Amino acid sequence: MDVSELDFNRIKSSVSKTRIKKSSRYFHKKDRNLSVGVEVLLNHALDKIGISNPIFDTGEYGKPYLKNYSDIHFNLSHSEKYVACAVSDSPVGVDIEYVQDIDLSLAKYFFYGTEYGYILNNNNQKKAFFELWVLKESYMKMTGLGFRLALDEFCIQVSDQIELIHRKNTGNFGLWNICGGDYMLGVCSQSRITEPVLINLQDIENVIGD
Repeated sequence: MDVSELDFNRIKSSVSKTRIKKSSRYFHKKDRNLSVGVEVLLNHALDKIGISNPIFDTGEYGKPYLKNYSDIHFNLSHSEKYVACAVSDSPVGVDIEYVQDIDLSLAKYFFYGTEYGYILNNNNQKKAFFELWVLKESYMKMTGLGFRLALDEFCIQVSDQIELIHRKNTGNFGLWNICGGDYMLGVCSQSRITEPVLINLQDIENVIGD
């Protein structure tokens, strides 16, 4: 969901006090909108499955979860002007990244050798880098460890199917190049993954206060 035109003053009554406190620390409108918008999107997704009174808490390593719905899992991400949310009946991780120019040599130091080779042998190296990045981060977030699990501790193999190498705790992966190719979206879950749905601000009126 594009949150660049989000009305912060209108939306803030629809999110938790913790989120408002966190977002109020940001000086730039873009950062405030991303912080608040990602929870609004989550509330919209939860409302669609009949959850209107979520109570949020964080796990041992800082991953948020629903305290009053232990069988529902979610994860959030944002980049530039878009926010993303994944909801599942099993642990899930999501990452969205703006596909921008980057020093591709970084992959040599943080990725597996085979992953770096995948980037070098790709006609679109920048796109290949972000494919791997969102897939790896979505897996790290799915485990609940985040960056406590080092990028070079496991390997992602991208071909006709996306496979995880060198880890026992496997998952299903989804990968999409969205928003005209400007963003890469990766999802990892132990459950089946469905196609993403692009939500507009008009679609979230169900969770916005007057």
